[in-house]
Amino acid sequence: MKRVLIVDDSKFSRKATRKVLESMGYEIIGEAVDGLDGVEKFKELAPYLVVTDLEMPNLDGIGMIKEIHQHSDQAKIVVVTSIVNSHVVQEAIKLKASIIKKPIKEERLANAVKLLDR
Repeated sequence: MKRVLIVDDSKFSRKATRKVLESMGYEIIGEAVDGLDGVEKFKELAPYLVVTDLEMPNLDGIGMIKEIHQHSDQAKIVVVTSIVNSHVVQEAIKLKASIIKKPIKEERLANAVKLLDR
């Protein structure tokens, strides 16, 4: 079973993401409430996949992705966001993250993960 870390400052979004991922057969091994927490839990738990928001306190999604890549350049990251700012989205893509729009839907998430598995 593929192990996943969910990173989002919204409890509602974490719960919705968990529901979709579990329905797809993923094991949720941890949740983090911001980017700093996400980096620490990534180092501790070594997940197969990180599903994260971009806008979070303390350390945003872009900063978190950069720090995770310093620890592991093989990290698989899916960004689930409502941001339409093309600059931020382009930065996430440059960092080899897949991007999907909120609200999270199983089909979109499945496609994003498949892209990372290539």
